[in-house]
Formats: sequence, structure tokens, C-alpha cells
Amino acid sequence: MASFRLEGYDLKTRLQKEDAPAASKVMGAVDEETQEITIREAKLSVVIPAFNEAATIADVVKGAAKYADEVIVVDDGSSDNTSFVAKAAGAKVIRLPTNSGKGFALSMGLSTAALDGADLIVCLDGDGQHNPEEIPMICGPVLRGEADLVIGSRFLVKKGSKEIPRYRTIGQHALTKATNFGNGVKVTDSQSGFRCLTKKAALSMELTEAGMGIESEMVRDAVKLGLKIKEIPISCKYEGLDTSTLEPGKHGRSVLTSIIRVVRDEHPLLYFGVGGLILTIIGLSAGLYSVYQFMSFKALPFLPSIVAVLCFFLGLMSMFVGLILNSLASKRA
Repeated sequence: MASFRLEGYDLKTRLQKEDAPAASKVMGAVDEETQEITIREAKLSVVIPAFNEAATIADVVKGAAKYADEVIVVDDGSSDNTSFVAKAAGAKVIRLPTNSGKGFALSMGLSTAALDGADLIVCLDGDGQHNPEEIPMICGPVLRGEADLVIGSRFLVKKGSKEIPRYRTIGQHALTKATNFGNGVKVTDSQSGFRCLTKKAALSMELTEAGMGIESEMVRDAVKLGLKIKEIPISCKYEGLDTSTLEPGKHGRSVLTSIIRVVRDEHPLLYFGVGGLILTIIGLSAGLYSVYQFMSFKALPFLPSIVAVLCFFLGLMSMFVGLILNSLASKRA
């Protein structure tokens, strides 16, 4: 087994007494009658979704294997030798016949790791941007019972984001703000692929996003389940790496589409109500203008009048639909 030291104790051996209560939430159980804590050895799995990452996957797998009992690479229909290289480096490889999207690949990896008995699951990207040496650090809050989901943030400290191209930084911040708005949370790096979660969290989340919106969906599900979320600063590497299989524009559209879908499904009053209110205001404004024109010149302007009627009634209808769907959503909750 790999040796994993973290703040004075060895993950693969019995913990120090003072660490037992927090760690028992992940690795053991508390007897309700005697309050005795039974600690067992924890299993750490690393899940790496990969698409055409033959150039970097071996280093990522070998780096992660220093700390993990199992490294799982989900090859998302790569056209290169990603599967062969990953397996040669020591990973358990799940090969998908076609490219199904990062979300689908990551979900399959999480389920496999949890069903294989992992107590902690670390997610890493396969392009080499994350530093596997930071795995102990990202697992720390989970082991101490401080979090169920830990997100490695590139933006908590300046050094974490210094290599990120400016256009990516702007895009990441925009997507993070959208994620925070849609889910009522406050994180600094919702799109980070470097994260750690418990087996319970992995099995509890109902992940359905097949594309690049999977990270935002994990945050959403954690909020819905009442799980504790924590961020810690991480470093990242961009120079000399092909760090995205999608163009930044397509990546952003994929994530934003996912977030909008979440707002529509989880907050229909916000989704339909805001748009409906805007349309109603436009309709009223156009209507007042038409009335003014008629009162002043005894002529009713055709286009403003049509806009007034359409926007006003469409706005009212949208707000009404939002109220109905919000009522149904509240009953489901």
C-alpha cells in the first residue's frame, strides 16, 4: 500500500487519538452506546477523466499513485494511446467506445471508485495542470471532518493563477459567478477539476451532466444534500500544456447552458419571472409611448403598439408560468 502522511498521522495506519473523532466520519464508526471509536484503514482512489492525453497521462498516474491505493483512468473515447499509456503507468483503465463528455466519464469514475470501496476520492485532470503532490493537502479537510467536498482553488492565492492565460481567468471568474448565483453558494473556482470528496458524497450525488458543466453540477448537488464545501489553494500548470480539449468558447457555453438549466429547474420563478418582468416593463413602456403619440397627434403608431401588446402579455404569461412551476418545485422539495 502507498504511504500517505498528513499532519502527523499515516492514512494507512491507525490514527493518533486526537484525530480519531473527525476521521471516524470518513474511515470508521462511533458506537452510540459506548462512544468507542473504531478506525480502520482508509482507501484512497484517484479518478482521472482523460481524452487524448497520451502525452501527459503517465506522469499524472505515477504522481497520483504515490498516495492512492487505486488510480482509475476513464478514457473518454480517445483516438490516441491514452488507455495503453495509462495502463502501462499502473492505472485501472475504463475505456469508453465513444467520446461521451467529461461529465459522463467523471461520473463513471466516481461510481467505480465508490463501489470499489474507496473512502476518499480525489479527482484530477489528465492534462498535467494539477500537481499530484498536493493530494495530501486537498484530502486534509475531509480527513479532519471539516468538509464533504474540497475544491482546489486556483484563485484563493495569486500564485495559483499566475500561469493561467488572462482570457481563461476572465472566463473562469464569469462561470464561477454564474455557478454561485445559480446555486446560492460562494466559491472562488467552481470549474476546478482538482477536488476531493467522501464516498458518501459520491454515492449521494445524482450527476447527470455529460459535458463540461459537471464541476458546477457537483457544487449544486452538494448544496442540495447539505454537504459541507471547502476550498483550499492549489497551484496549476498551463505553460506548454494543451489544457482543454474544448475551445474556451465552447467550454464556456457548455457550462453556462448547464447552469441556466439548473436555474430553470431549481429556481423557475427566477428563470421565468425575471424575463417576464423585463418583457412586461418593455410592453408598458411601449404602450405608454403609443398612448402619448395618440394623445398628441391623433395617430396610433403601429410598431410600438404591436410591441406593447406582445411584450406585455408574454411577460405576464412568463411570470404566471414561473409561479406555477415554482409551486410545483416547492412541493417536490
